Amino acid sequence: MFQAMRHFCYRNWCWFLSLACSRDNGLPSMRTLALALVSFILSLLLGTVFAWNKTSPNALIFILVILAVAVGFFCLADWLRRRRARPKESPPPPVYARNHGNTVATSIINLIAIPLLYLYVWYPGLNQDVTTFEIDTVNQAYFPSITLFQRDDWTSQGILDLSRGQPKCFVGWAEPGAPSCELSQSQKLPCDCADRWERSIENYIWQGTSYRTLTLVSSEALLCTVPTTLMLAQAFFWYDSSKAVNDSSHLLSPSFWIAVYDPTLTLTEALENDYTRLSLVNANGMVAINLGLNYRQARGKRPAYDYDLSFSTVPAMDRHCDIGSETAPAYEQCFISLWLQFPTFERQVSTQSYAMSWADVVASAGSWMSLFQIISWIISGLALQR
Repeated sequence: MFQAMRHFCYRNWCWFLSLACSRDNGLPSMRTLALALVSFILSLLLGTVFAWNKTSPNALIFILVILAVAVGFFCLADWLRRRRARPKESPPPPVYARNHGNTVATSIINLIAIPLLYLYVWYPGLNQDVTTFEIDTVNQAYFPSITLFQRDDWTSQGILDLSRGQPKCFVGWAEPGAPSCELSQSQKLPCDCADRWERSIENYIWQGTSYRTLTLVSSEALLCTVPTTLMLAQAFFWYDSSKAVNDSSHLLSPSFWIAVYDPTLTLTEALENDYTRLSLVNANGMVAINLGLNYRQARGKRPAYDYDLSFSTVPAMDRHCDIGSETAPAYEQCFISLWLQFPTFERQVSTQSYAMSWADVVASAGSWMSLFQIISWIISGLALQR
C-alpha cells in the first residue's frame, strides 16, 4: 500500500511539473497559473499558522511579498511574450483566458492584502486586552474569607494572640449561645461561625515581607440571602506602645492589614491573581466593611469575586491592652471588630479577554476573501463573460 501511495504522489507531482513547465498559448500561462495557486495556498497556510501562534507579522510580510513579486513578474513575462508575438508566426500568440486571469488576480490580491490585514487588524486584535462589563442582580451571596496580617517588622501594629481569647464570629447579630451556622437549618439567624477561624497564627511571606496571619475561612454555611445582613468577626491582640515609640519616634494607634477575598480561593490564589489586596485598618475599634459584588475573570484564570470594599471605622476611646505602658498597664486584650455586609445584591461582571479570538480572525478572513473574489471577477473580466 505504501508503494502504491508513493507511486500515486510521484505520478501526480510529475504531471504538475509538466503542466507548469509546458508551452501553452494561454494568457496567463500555465506556469504563472501554477505559481499563483501554490502562492495562494501558502498564503492561507502561513496566515493560519501565524494567527494561531500570534506570531509577529514581519516574517509573513517578507515571504508573501516575495511570492507576490514572483507572480507579478511571471504575469509581466507572459504579457511581454504576447507583445513580441507576431500573428503569422507558429505557434500563434497567447490568448487571454479570463478564468485563469481571475485565479492569478485572486492570488495577487490575497498575497498583498493578507499580510496587511494581519499587520494592522488581526495581529493587534489578537494581542489587545479588552475588558467587558455587565450588570446583573443575584439572589444571594456568600460572605468572604478574611485574613488579618501583622507585619513582623512594624512594631506599631497589634500583636495577634490566641492564648487568652479565641476569635469570635456571628451572622445576623452577636448572640452568645446561638447555634452553629454549619448546623443551623434554613439559615436561621443569628448563628455562630467562630469555628471558621483558624486555630493557630501562621507565618506568611508576601512580596518579600514576613507577616503573622489569622484567617477566617468562609464556607457554604455563611450564606447571605438578604442584603444588609451582618457578619461580625472579632479577633484579640496586645499592643506595645513603648517599643513602637522607640522604633518609630511617635505613637500610633494599633493597626492590622486585612485581605477580604472570595471563599472559593486560597489566600495565595487571591493575592497572586489580583483578586484581593492588603488594606490597612485601625485595629483598636470597630471597622464596618461594605462589600460591593464584582465578579471578575482575569484572562486565563477562573472567575471569582473581587470585592469593592468601603471602610468606615469607629475607634475605641481607651487602650487597655498596652503591655508597654507604665501609666496604664494592660489588664486584658484589645479586640478588632469587623462588621461586614452586602448593601445590595447588584453585581458587576467583568471579563478580561482579547479584542479578537481565533474564530473572529477566521470570520474576518472569510469576509475579506469574498470581497477579494468579487474584485478579481471584475478585474479579470470574468464577471462580464457570457
